[in-house]
Amino acid sequence: MVKRSVRVKVMTLNIWGLSGNWERRCQLIVKLLRHEQPDIVGLQEVCHLRGSSLIGESQAVVLARMAGYPFWHFVPAHRSETKTIGQAVLSHYPITAVDILPFPRDPTDPKDAEDRVAVWVRVALGRGIEFCVTHLSLSRKARERSVRQLVSWLWRISSAPKILVGDLNDEPNSPPLQFLLREANPPFADAWQIVNGSEGGFTFPSHAPKHRIDYVLFSPPNAFEVEEVRTVGDVPDSCGVYPSDHLGLVAVFKLSEGRATALPKNRLTFSKP
Repeated sequence: MVKRSVRVKVMTLNIWGLSGNWERRCQLIVKLLRHEQPDIVGLQEVCHLRGSSLIGESQAVVLARMAGYPFWHFVPAHRSETKTIGQAVLSHYPITAVDILPFPRDPTDPKDAEDRVAVWVRVALGRGIEFCVTHLSLSRKARERSVRQLVSWLWRISSAPKILVGDLNDEPNSPPLQFLLREANPPFADAWQIVNGSEGGFTFPSHAPKHRIDYVLFSPPNAFEVEEVRTVGDVPDSCGVYPSDHLGLVAVFKLSEGRATALPKNRLTFSKP
């Protein structure tokens, strides 16, 4: 029997919450999503502002509706008196399962000021694509702790290949990234490095990127063929406004359906918003 290949285009973007000119930036992010048409999108710093025009909706809902994504899931991570902020997934295909991993802040660590979360979903593309988005702490100590929890949790969900995206707040040679890329079993592979080597990939700040802190990773390293990966959101509008303070990343993967494994069990399921 000939094994079919499934292509999946993913995107990650830290949308900077409601900072800057959100009304203008919202239009730019929608334009970017419509132009790129990724199958699955991982968004970080997604806000639900209490007592505003967004009441009852998160930025994920607004972007999904405006950009034509029928399936989405938003998970709050940190709440304050004025806003709730977390991570979200948008998808052109049904989200058939969801799981979350909280990273509670350490009150004794001044750099670990907010609760964080990882969001795993299974998307009904091919025999199923497992996708996870997260946003790690500003604290190196917390990041090192979180990546270990993250890897253990992801493989407890299932043994299927994983795509992991997000703002990891650290450079490729940092201990948290080196754990993911070298020490984890199985390790993750860095889509950017596979295609472009060690050159480029800088994503922050968007107007003059010099830090590589946003990633598209996957595991195990032989699970996917990386056909393309590049930064996006690097062109400002006529007023000099960028979609976000981060650049995004888009990657295209090819997966042989023969590499998919059994479905995870006992996960929450969601469909349309």
